Amino acid sequence: MKLVKSKILLLCVAGIMLLFFSNDFGLIDIEKTAIITAIAIDLKDNEYEVTTQIAVPEATDVNSEDKKAVISSTGSTIGGALKNISNLSGWFPKLSFCNLIILGNSIAQTNTIKVVDYFAKTLRVQDSATIIVAEKTAKELLEKSSPLDNISSFALQKILLKNPGFDKNVAAVDIKTFCSDYYSDASSSKMPLVKIIEIQNSESGTSNNSSQSPTNQSAQNGEQSSGNQCIFDATTTALFKNGVMVGEIDKMQTLTYNLLFDQTTETTLSVNDVSINNSKPADYLLTILRNSAKIDVCADKNAVNLNINLDIYCKISDINSDSQHEDYAYNKVVPEEVLRSAEELIIKNLNDLILTQQQTQCDIFGVKKLLYRKNYKYYHSFKDNYLSVLNPSISVTFSG
Repeated sequence: MKLVKSKILLLCVAGIMLLFFSNDFGLIDIEKTAIITAIAIDLKDNEYEVTTQIAVPEATDVNSEDKKAVISSTGSTIGGALKNISNLSGWFPKLSFCNLIILGNSIAQTNTIKVVDYFAKTLRVQDSATIIVAEKTAKELLEKSSPLDNISSFALQKILLKNPGFDKNVAAVDIKTFCSDYYSDASSSKMPLVKIIEIQNSESGTSNNSSQSPTNQSAQNGEQSSGNQCIFDATTTALFKNGVMVGEIDKMQTLTYNLLFDQTTETTLSVNDVSINNSKPADYLLTILRNSAKIDVCADKNAVNLNINLDIYCKISDINSDSQHEDYAYNKVVPEEVLRSAEELIIKNLNDLILTQQQTQCDIFGVKKLLYRKNYKYYHSFKDNYLSVLNPSISVTFSG
């Protein structure tokens, strides 16, 4: 038996050496390989403009940092544009490490599945790559400079894929989930809408001396604008129906949505202007310790009843008040007035979400799927107008 195992091991080693010395492991020269970290897609003159961000490692004895290269090309198809990039640059595009796909606003106004399908079906890009839509052009997000990271796509991923402990105010979606939602019966999907927030680099400050000439003013203004950097805001969520962007929900509504469909441990919630025992109103910061939600659909002959039950356990983390509250330095019972205000805030946002869902016809709560699974008897009666006859019943309970 040992002899057989030894022979198998020798055969494996011989096979690996054969592949190595025959150069099958070196079909692509590492110096000619471009590691693409993000892909941005826009529509330009009825063609796809594909922009890739390539990580270029440059190390010296003094310091080492990753620099970026942004290369664009156009084509009638996504694959053709990527091929043109390799032809223009001389680099073979390596997509195995691409974790971010950015769609421009021009793409979002059309059926986005024509673009996303390429990345879902090709084996070169992993299905877990995050997909987002830009407020303006996708190319602009890759060209911007951010103080968070030298490579802007890495800075974007930091705010999209947050570890536990950060606020759950971003509804991150990967390629697989977006395509699955698109091809569902409701054909409703979502993704983060990323906005650019300009910040002024302190190193590029200029003097406010009014005696300087207009020429000098223009030159200094040019230097100041070139020093501008930006950060990214992904707390707004874009809603898609049949692949077309039909609306959006804001930061607070996104957080409320995540309370229903995700674990939001350590997420903070601000409750403002709460008066306790007729005292002066104060602002409270609550930290959510755990949350549990249940969504159910029950139809009858007249309507589709949507039942939402949300339970949240929280604690007070901070208070903005004129009076001192030393007791809140420890785990104390949260006042009833604060709990009721928090419940009213979440209920308001849930009602706004349901109203947005009805206006955009984007079924982000998965009502149609629940109607099919649990009330198939009424499915064919309401499958075309179930959102217009929706009757919501919301129960939110805060405790602490």
